[in-house]
Amino acid sequence: MTVRNSHWVALFSQLFVLSASVVLFMIPIYLLWSHITYEQNHLSNYKPHVVALILARGGSKGIPRKNLAVIQNTTLLRRSLDTINDCGLFHDVWVSTDDKEIAAEAELAGAKVFHRSAETASDEATSLSAVKEFSMYHQKVDIFAIIQCTSPFMTAEYLTRAYKMAVNQKFESVFSVTRTHKLRWKLNSDGQLQPSNFDVTKRPRRQDWDGEYVENGMFYFTYKNLIVNNKLQGGKLGVVVIPINRSLEIDTQFDLQAARLLAPLLDKPKNLTNRTNEMIKKS
Repeated sequence: MTVRNSHWVALFSQLFVLSASVVLFMIPIYLLWSHITYEQNHLSNYKPHVVALILARGGSKGIPRKNLAVIQNTTLLRRSLDTINDCGLFHDVWVSTDDKEIAAEAELAGAKVFHRSAETASDEATSLSAVKEFSMYHQKVDIFAIIQCTSPFMTAEYLTRAYKMAVNQKFESVFSVTRTHKLRWKLNSDGQLQPSNFDVTKRPRRQDWDGEYVENGMFYFTYKNLIVNNKLQGGKLGVVVIPINRSLEIDTQFDLQAARLLAPLLDKPKNLTNRTNEMIKKS
């Protein structure tokens, strides 16, 4: 009897040790699986950190104080900031400037101010250098929406379209363009004129071709990895086509006067916009 009991005790002891070994073996596997599942869920739900960034230095040459030029009783800077705020998709809205008046105007519109260095605000500095400087102090940013306040007829719809392309469709670079059907010529190495985008023996009619895309400078959505590698555009590219009547970019006094004439035709009255939004909310 004693021998039989000892046999069962030994058997149960072996089963217990085996069960404990299986449990101890499964625990790290379970923990690893849980970690992988968590990371996958985290990545699938992760929303990139997207900021709107306006570069607005005070030393513009063609039109002095251009960023504070007024159209329809509103500065160019404020017009852009109001449109960005209407879009409402960005984590933060920043204005990079070296100018106190521009900084004050930005803060009045609710934007944050990044104090740009004299080096990146010089006449020789590129926009890319200013964005890189900003990115050095804002490491959490995944996507930069670089928006030009010299495009007075930008709309929240255009920004929303670009945002969704960059965030949802994973375009690494999205920028605004205008479609043109102009026949272009250029000088060759011998100084002779030659067609640049068409065959002179088969001059296309407007309806026979899709035209070309031309950058209009309104905005550039760019992933951080491109900025770090000294690129404004690259990777998977996408464009938002802007109608030509809204593609005006202000570089000269003539552009500014043209914008002032166009604004009453293109601007939506704010009270009408607000009434429309209220009706949408009620419906």
